[in-house]
Amino acid sequence: MNRFIYLFEQGGWLARRWLAAHGAEAPVTLICDAETKPMAEALRAQHPSVTVVHALDAADAAITPSSPPRVVLPVSCDMVPLRYNPPVQMPDVAPLYPVIRRLWRAGFREFELFSLAGSRTLAVPHLLDAFRNRHQGRRCFVVGNGPSLNAIDMTRLKDELTLGANRGYLGFPDWGFAFTYWGVYDPLQIEAYHGEYEAQVPPDIVKFFPFQYLPLLDVANGCPVFMDWPRATARQFADTPETLYVGYSVVYMLLQIAAVMGCDPIVLVGMDHRYHIPRRNRLSRMVRLAGKWVARHYDHTAWYKAGRAAAREIMKSRATKELPPSRMWQADDAAGPTHFDARYTQERRRFLMPRPEDAERDYACAAQWAAARGVRILNATPDSALTAFPIVAYDSLF
Repeated sequence: MNRFIYLFEQGGWLARRWLAAHGAEAPVTLICDAETKPMAEALRAQHPSVTVVHALDAADAAITPSSPPRVVLPVSCDMVPLRYNPPVQMPDVAPLYPVIRRLWRAGFREFELFSLAGSRTLAVPHLLDAFRNRHQGRRCFVVGNGPSLNAIDMTRLKDELTLGANRGYLGFPDWGFAFTYWGVYDPLQIEAYHGEYEAQVPPDIVKFFPFQYLPLLDVANGCPVFMDWPRATARQFADTPETLYVGYSVVYMLLQIAAVMGCDPIVLVGMDHRYHIPRRNRLSRMVRLAGKWVARHYDHTAWYKAGRAAAREIMKSRATKELPPSRMWQADDAAGPTHFDARYTQERRRFLMPRPEDAERDYACAAQWAAARGVRILNATPDSALTAFPIVAYDSLF
């Protein structure tokens, strides 16, 4: 079986260690860019197992991988703490996204991270590139999880293109169908309940989630998406697969995915946008907003990067799993139904406080994008408090 190694500019010594341990049992192909081609040629001269040097060109020409389609990435990843469970750490794979995306487009689906700490293989069966314009001009429904889902006939969506999220799968038995696509975005929900998602979301559904959680969320048919904060403006909306933009709701991520897929119209249901949860400490919210403003304007500076690195070290040393009460709510805090199924918040599940004003700015950005491109985003949620999109009667769509 042929083995493949991608050469990083600073990873030649790790590649040599892997080749030395690998021996001459099977042929090896070195994959390089222009800057690492001299390193590749030197390694080929030193190791008889290296039979081919393949340069990725600007068009990412396809390689014929072996089976399984795996490539070794000799790279040392920093370990970063989970945001809401700092004692637990995972590899920081975000910097690898451009490389993994190029190699994925060349045909690879498994990526073996090799370092002195050992090897770890990450499966990437899908990337958003594969879904660009897949449903061009087709209607889709983006399903929120509000109580209003109980006021409409969800069985009508059985043969429709649907994108849902989080614990929406609780409705599958009653509705008689599963979502076409599923997604999760909230870091707290991923970190706390990834095991439940792995067990409960049907394996044949394509699952979208932030690329940074690729080492943590082990799901079949996963499609990690690269999420970024906007830099040029306060809000941005993406319709191309290389980057999606962070917002204050998983629905904002799903809207961008639907846009990448070319869907039109995009119809929202279950978007009540009405929260019966007491507001908490406004000062902490102001501090967070100030921090995000600083990040947006100064994240390229050396002092900001040094401060962020110091903050990571502080997080690693923390022994608590608790968050400030002002940032959290639990089922007992709600004065009314928050989701379509009472089980959604059972077992005192923790949630981040909703931020409707921020989410409304996200949806206004999405509405501006849609108007500029002639795409229809409609809200078919009964009695919805979200006014960013034109309201339509659900029954009128069928």
